[in-house]
Amino acid sequence: MADFAVFSDIHGNHSALQAAIDYACGRGITNFVLLGDYVTDCPNPQKTLEKIYVLKQYFNTYIIRGNREEYLLDYKNSGEVGWRKGSASGSLLYTYENLTGKDFEFFESLPNYGIYEMKGFPGFEYCHGSPTNISELMFREKRNTKKVLSHLKTGLLLHGHNHVQDTYVYRGKKGVNPGSIGIPWYYDGKAQFCILHGSTKGWEEEYIQLDYNRKEILREFKESELCKMAPAWAAVTMHTIRTGVDLNQTVLLRAMRLCEQERGSVKWPNIPEKYWAIALKENRIDLYGKEIPVEEEE
Repeated sequence: MADFAVFSDIHGNHSALQAAIDYACGRGITNFVLLGDYVTDCPNPQKTLEKIYVLKQYFNTYIIRGNREEYLLDYKNSGEVGWRKGSASGSLLYTYENLTGKDFEFFESLPNYGIYEMKGFPGFEYCHGSPTNISELMFREKRNTKKVLSHLKTGLLLHGHNHVQDTYVYRGKKGVNPGSIGIPWYYDGKAQFCILHGSTKGWEEEYIQLDYNRKEILREFKESELCKMAPAWAAVTMHTIRTGVDLNQTVLLRAMRLCEQERGSVKWPNIPEKYWAIALKENRIDLYGKEIPVEEEE
C-alpha cells in the first residue's frame, strides 16, 4: 500500500494547513502531493510557505505551481505593473510585498504538471487546473472535463483550482479534486483535502473535511495590513472561511457592474471602494466577514 495526502488551494491559510498536516501525520502518512495556490487571500503568506518548506525537507513531496504563483511571478517579471491598493488587486499586492527572494525561487522551480510513476503501482497525473492549462476549470459533466480525462496518459488525474471536492469518471479515467484547504466551499467551511490509497490494482480516494481553529487566522486578518489594502476582498474571504459559502465572484461582479452603471465603463483593478462597500452590504457581509442580520419588518 502507498498512501498520499493531497492538498490544494491553501491560499495562505496556514491555520488550516497545519491542521491538515497534523491529521495526515497522525495517520502515518509520509507522502504529500501539493496542487498549487499556496498563497494570496489570507494574511502572513510566509507562515504558509515555511510549513511547505518543512514538508519538502522532511517528507516525500510532489509539488506543482498554481495560477496564483503564476500571477505573482508574472507581476515580478513584468516590472511590477498593474496592481494597486484596493479590494480588486490589493490582496495580490499585499502577498507580493510579503514574499522573499527564496519564495520566488521556489515558485520558479515548480512545474505546472507532474506524473507519478513507481514500480508496482499504476501511475497518476497531477496539476492545478488541467495538464495543459494551469487556470482551466474542470467541473463534473462539463465537456472540457471529459476531453481532459480522455487524453490522460494514466487512469487518474489529481487537480484543484475550483475548490469543489469531487470525483468524476469518464471512459474509465478518473478525475479527483481534493477540495480547498484554505478557502473551502461547502461543509460549513471545514478544510478539505483527500488521502489517496494506492495498491497494485489502483487508487482510491478518501475525502476529508476537517474542522480547525479558525479564530487564529481570522484574528490575523484583523491585525494585518491586508484588511487595509483590500477591505472588501478580505471581508469576503473571511466570510468564506467562516461559512463555506463563496461569494467573492458575486461581490466582484456586482462592484464592477455598479461602477460601470455610474461611470460608463469599468476596468479591473480600477474599481472604487464605494462600489465594493455597496456590493458587500447587498450580500449582507460586514467588514469582518460576518453576516449582517436581516432586519425584521414590524
